[in-house]
Amino acid sequence: MADTVPDYTRDEVIRFLEDKCFEKFLFFECDGVPSAHIYTTDFYEISIEASGETIPEENRLLAVKVLKNLDEAVRKALPWLANFNVKHDRWNPDGLDAGFRIIGIYIGNYETGGARRPKYYGFTISFDTVNYYPCYFTVKYFSNIHPFSVEQTVS
Repeated sequence: MADTVPDYTRDEVIRFLEDKCFEKFLFFECDGVPSAHIYTTDFYEISIEASGETIPEENRLLAVKVLKNLDEAVRKALPWLANFNVKHDRWNPDGLDAGFRIIGIYIGNYETGGARRPKYYGFTISFDTVNYYPCYFTVKYFSNIHPFSVEQTVS
C-alpha cells in the first residue's frame, strides 16, 4: 500500500482522530459498510465504520481509545491466539512459533459467526503470523478492550 496511499504513524492517526482531521482518511464501502480507512507505517490498515465522509463521534472516540491502548489489547489477545496448535500440521508445524503481527484493526458494528449472527459494537484486531502460516486470526473485542472471541481464516 505504501506506493499508492500515505502511511502514518499510530501517533499521527490518533492526532488526526482527536483533531477530527478526516481528510487524511479514505472513505469507501467495505463489505457494504461505509468505512474510513487509513494505513500505518507498521503495515496495517485501520478501518472505522463511517457515515458519509465523516466518522461518527462514538466510533472516533473508540478508535482513539483502541489506538492509545493497542499494546494492552494485543497483550489480551495473546492467550486467545495461544490456543491454536499447529504442531501436527504436516507442512508448517512451526507456523506459529515466531508469533503474530497486526494486519488490520476494525472499529464499529460487526457480526460474529454462527447461525444467529449476533451484532456487537466494539473492535477487531486481525493478525497474521511472522512465519507466514496460511491463516489469519481475528480477535473480537467489546468496546471495553476485553476480547471475547477469535476466528481463524484460511488465507
